[in-house]
Order: sequence, then C-alpha cells, then structure tokens
Amino acid sequence: MKTVYFLVAILLVQSFRAQTFEDQFKPIKERLERWDPIRGNWLALSMIALSEHKNVPDRTFPEDFTPYEMLTMVPLADRKELETMVQQNRNSNGAFSTNQWETVELIVNHSMCSQIIGRSYGDPHLKSFDQATYSFQTVGEFVLSKSDRSSFEVQTRQRAQSDNFSLNAAVAMNVAGDRVCYYASTKPDNLNSNLRLNGMPIQLQGRTYFLPNGGVVRFEGRNYTISWPTGEMVILDVRSSSGFGFLNTTVHVFECDRTSFQGLLGNANGIAEDDFQGRNVDRPRPSYLAFSTFGNSSLQQASNFAEKEYLSFLAKDFAEDWRVTNQTSLFDYAPGTTTEDFTDRRFPMVHLTVADLNQTQRDNARARCQAMGISADEMGGCIFDQGYLNIPPNQVPLPSKPNPTETVLGTINRPALHTNELVFPEENLAPNNGNTPLPMDQKNPTMNREELNNSVDKPERENVSRPTEFNTRPVEPVNKPVHVPIQVNPVRPSAPAAPSKPPHSPMPSSPIKPSVPSIKSGKG
Repeated sequence: MKTVYFLVAILLVQSFRAQTFEDQFKPIKERLERWDPIRGNWLALSMIALSEHKNVPDRTFPEDFTPYEMLTMVPLADRKELETMVQQNRNSNGAFSTNQWETVELIVNHSMCSQIIGRSYGDPHLKSFDQATYSFQTVGEFVLSKSDRSSFEVQTRQRAQSDNFSLNAAVAMNVAGDRVCYYASTKPDNLNSNLRLNGMPIQLQGRTYFLPNGGVVRFEGRNYTISWPTGEMVILDVRSSSGFGFLNTTVHVFECDRTSFQGLLGNANGIAEDDFQGRNVDRPRPSYLAFSTFGNSSLQQASNFAEKEYLSFLAKDFAEDWRVTNQTSLFDYAPGTTTEDFTDRRFPMVHLTVADLNQTQRDNARARCQAMGISADEMGGCIFDQGYLNIPPNQVPLPSKPNPTETVLGTINRPALHTNELVFPEENLAPNNGNTPLPMDQKNPTMNREELNNSVDKPERENVSRPTEFNTRPVEPVNKPVHVPIQVNPVRPSAPAAPSKPPHSPMPSSPIKPSVPSIKSGKG
C-alpha cells in the first residue's frame, strides 16, 4: 500500500510541476501571440516542449524557422522584456520548474548573443573557438565539441587517407535529442542516403527537413546546414579527394555560453593557451605553441623538431582524452562493429609539417592557395593540404548561414500545416504588401492550442504518425526505402584486430535523451 501511495504522490508532483510551469509561462505565451497570433503561438508551445524534452508542434506558417530563429524575428525591445519576465519566474518559483525556465532562458539569451566559430577542415586542421590552430592527424572517432548547458554535441570520424594523413569521413550530432549523422564515406549499410536521422535514412529533396525536436536540416550547393532549436549550428562542406569523400566542418556556438564547452575545439573561454586541456587534468601537457609552419607567426624560431614533438602529443595524449567510447558514440555501426573498428592509435606513422616540403613545393602550394583566396590565418593549412595531397581547400569565404532577420513576415490569413510531407498553401497568405507582424502592445486575438488545432487547414492525406513523447521514434521520411540490415566491412586501419563483440544494429529504436550525459547509439 505504501508503494501505491508513493507512486500516486510522484504522479501528483509531476502533474503539479507541468501545470505550474505552463501557468507561469502563460503571460509570455500571451505576449508572443500578441506579436503574431499564429507564429507566436507555435513559438510559445515550442519553448514549452523543449523545456520538457518533447517534440515541438507542427509548424502552421510558411517559414522553416527553428524556435531560436523565430524568436530573433521578435523586436529586440520586446525580447529584452521577455528576458526580464523569464528571469523573474526562474528566481521566484522554486525547484519544480527551475530546469524548464533554464531552457527557456537559454533560447531567449541566445537570440541576443553573438556567435563564435570553430572548425575542422582539410586533413584535418582545427581552429578552436578561441582561435588556437593545430594539425590533428589521427584515426578514430572524437568529440569535436559538447556543451554542458544544452543537448549539443558534435563528433567526427577521422579515417586514414594514406599512411600519414587522415580526413573527416563522417560527422554525428546530438541535435536537441535527435541524432543526426552524415557519412561522406563508409556508410553503415548499403542504402544510398548519406544523411541519417536516429539511424534512419532521410532525403531532403531540395527542401528543409524538420527534426522532431525543433531543429532543421537544410541543403544548398554542397553544404548541409544543421540548426539546433536553441540556435547552435553546424555547416558541413562536402568534398572529395581521389574518390574519398570527406567533410569540412564549421561549428557555430554562442559567446554568452563561454566555458560551457569541451572537446577538440576547446572550452570557448577566450584563452587559446588552455584549449588543450582534456578529461585527465593530471596528465602533463605542454603549453600551447602556434608554430610558424602552421597557424600564426608568434613563435617563428620554433624548430621543426619541437613542432613534431607537439604533434605527437596531440595525436596521442590529447586525442585519447577526446576519443568516444561505445557508450558515448553517436555514430551508426554495421552489425558486429563498434568505434574500435574505426580506431588506430598507431596513426600517423610519421608526423609531417609544412617545413618538410621543399621550397618549390611550398611556393607552388602557396601560389595556388593565394589564387583561391585563402585568408592569411588559414594559409598554413592550405599549403599543407596542397603540398601533400592536392586536395581542394576549405571553402572561401566561410560557408554562409541562414539569416532569418532578412525575412519579411507577411500576414497569414489562416494557419495551415507545414511539415515534411505538406507545403504551406500560398492561398493562406495575405497579399505581399510588406506587412510585418503587429507589435506586442497591439491587441491581436490570441489562440490557444485547441483553437489552433481546430483552425488548421488539414487537406486530405494519409495518416502520418507524429511522435508526441520524447522517447518515441521520429517521423519516418516519405518514400523511405525498406531498411534491411546487411553486414558490411568498413575500411579498417592497420591496427591489431579488435576482439569479438556482440552485434550492433545500425538502426537505433529511439532517439537519445539530452538529460542523460552518456548517449548511446547503435542499439536495436
């Protein structure tokens, strides 16, 4: 009987918590709806869903924005007022809703915060969020960046291209609880799609793909842009060298989140010298050295021998700090394989630098890089790539990111579903006369969730399963091929054979949960 009372008490507390938070959030919801009754309603409900780790509601407007992107459309003065309302609620309503208000506060703060950039490109060269630059010739899977504040993580798979050079062959991401992977080479099965959502292939077909938890995936040219609902962004520049697909990866995070990051791109605290601290803080590590042969020219007298000693530290001790494990990997694997099958701790056999090229090779490589418009701060990496592998340089200028503030929001006559299966009907838009949503202080009619659902234009279509709980499988893409697991043999580095392991399914049954620090993938 005590057990029954205990369970009932837990249910009552959970019910009270959800009810209390939504009651607290109601004034913010009403103000967003006064800004725009349709877009504001979706934004408010999305912020509530994100705070509860649930799927965001279907969009009922023509734009393909994330919650963060939609919030940036709200006038700055009104966002500052929302910020004050959020802080007051967070500081005065007890522990029941503190975590939820922290999520809302994160989105609001990001909408008024500038971004900083980290990169992994070429074979590969890395530039941290604090602008520390280094070469990272390793083979394996690594945490490129991970946040302590939100469900944000990016992992890279570096694969050997020759005895001493590697490239980014795949990227896996935790996008607010959705596991998104792109395989430029060595896919986990025989399906055509390089892009996977929670283990399932998806095709963009020229359109934005909406992720269940509020993020979006866009494709333009050869770039894939993955946007988090909280505003972080990854741009994948898809390239090929001698038939070997690889990725240049640009990561955008927020300056106001400084010190909350970890991984190969550093902690984003504004200090380049400490970007090479790992999980093992007691392990001896040298001070950061920016050698003249790669990076900036602060140490022009550094010897080639000293640089190679530093590269050896990066490829061994530093790399080991940020290797993923079977428990933390976000990648998909063919049956019977794990992250160890993509790991070679002996790589590279020899550490090479720009100084090892002869003068003619350096001059020719520099001339090609200058002709392609490479900036001075990335010239060393370009010379290295051109001199040794003749691979195309990292995109110049940097890949552009979507700018929602350039969009003019027109008036919507009536809400209508805009999903991966449905396009917003143009007849639901008012004539394009440059109108923008009314300011918050103007009395527009508000609309609650039930009224919105009843008013949504719902054309005849087949029933599409839409997840409502966080731990359900996301919507499967339209015309998705039938997935038949097939044993494949990924290219393995020249390392001792890994011991036999239990099979791993390439199709996880559920997305990851952002509330759990260690995120597993590959489970059937």
